[in-house]
Amino acid sequence: MTISNEAKASLSVGNPVFGAWALSMSPRSAEVLAATDLDWVGIDMEHSPIDTQSMEELVRAVQHGGATPIIRVPSVEAAVEGASKHALDAGAGGVMVPGVETADDARRAVRAASIPPAGERGVASTTRANRYGMAFDDYVKSANEETLIVTQLESVRAIENAADILAVDGIDVAFVGENDLSASMGHPGETDHEPVTEAVETVRQLAIDNGVNPGIAGRTPDDVVTRIEAGYRFFLLGADLTFVRTAIDRFLPEEGF
Repeated sequence: MTISNEAKASLSVGNPVFGAWALSMSPRSAEVLAATDLDWVGIDMEHSPIDTQSMEELVRAVQHGGATPIIRVPSVEAAVEGASKHALDAGAGGVMVPGVETADDARRAVRAASIPPAGERGVASTTRANRYGMAFDDYVKSANEETLIVTQLESVRAIENAADILAVDGIDVAFVGENDLSASMGHPGETDHEPVTEAVETVRQLAIDNGVNPGIAGRTPDDVVTRIEAGYRFFLLGADLTFVRTAIDRFLPEEGF
């Protein structure tokens, strides 16, 4: 049995991939997201109360729905201390690591998600990812190749070090966190502010130059089209909780009935 990561396979041939956060902690909600045309569903352990057990339940739901589950771990330090290992042992197809600010951060993030000798991820013989040992041999041979590693660049320091970060081997996606970046630059929420857009453009170009897929939020359909034309390939379209709120807003006029 060879482990297959369809989202990573699509990226490898230049296709854009689309995803959304599962923030509600509901396996049903995550399964619904995964059963749409989304390529990946993100399970966010940075900005939600999702714990390791809940994360594994959500991974099951996303896989059953047919998308690739990607876990956003809380931080670089958490990734190194075991969060990436737990996510991948649970069967996730990739990890997203926030707050990457230096090349050393990037190297540590990659090594935490990679089986030796490429990295330092612990190898257990009985995990959900290797079918509790029944597919162990095949899993350890294919895991590094099939694991999607996403680094988030979202601060002034990350932009200053972007050239060094994106030269690190093993990064599949450089995702620009526009909200955090705008806050770091003194303009919280102003993602269209010129210094912010210039920083975003810096990451986009450096990613392409280094053979890394640029990633970013796709706020509107027109925005997505424009950014695909610019070379972006990894898109976050929103979150289950946002979709619930916006769907209700469409039904309820501001003045009431």
